[in-house]
Amino acid sequence: MTFNNIIAVCIFLAPFAYSPGPGVMFFAVNTARSGFKKTLPAIAGYHIGIVVFTFCFGLGFDFFVSRFELILDILKYLGSLYVLYIAFKIIKAGFGSDSKGESGITFFNGMIFIFLNPKVHIVITLMYTKFNDLGNMNTLIYTLILTIIFSINNLISVLIYSLSGNAIGNIGNNKISKFRDAFFGLSLVLIAIWMMDVVELVKKLFFT
Repeated sequence: MTFNNIIAVCIFLAPFAYSPGPGVMFFAVNTARSGFKKTLPAIAGYHIGIVVFTFCFGLGFDFFVSRFELILDILKYLGSLYVLYIAFKIIKAGFGSDSKGESGITFFNGMIFIFLNPKVHIVITLMYTKFNDLGNMNTLIYTLILTIIFSINNLISVLIYSLSGNAIGNIGNNKISKFRDAFFGLSLVLIAIWMMDVVELVKKLFFT
């Protein structure tokens, strides 16, 4: 893979990585509520999951694509239910509670979310479909390069949104925090609905 090809992959991924989506908004909301440091384990888990999933997906690309619609349907519901579960935990904790004193989402929370985020799977599929000319390069090396590019793009994006969420979380007093926590919980509910809408849109574009 040439330097120009690497730049082309980065340009292709940029709109997907840096535009609002379920993954970055999930971390922005949780960072705003619990703080950036307490969300770092989940961010680490999320991106370790990205590396593993993207690499394995590349090696078994044909298998995944042949079953892509079924996989999307499964992830649509599992991912949305998982985000609703996190939203329920925030709401149950009580609006205006001392959220900064909570432990925050865990390494496991972050890792499991990558496997339940359909947008990530869609973008990975598009990436491997568009950039599938290996030339004389070994398949493992080619897949590893794409995995690294994809993972770094996602890491930068998540850090930007998480730090922005952290800044929002530091604004306001106890009265404002009551409404802010309500907004965080409802935001995750909307993200869960959004995840299902993204899947339906892709199915209409690619399977009808």
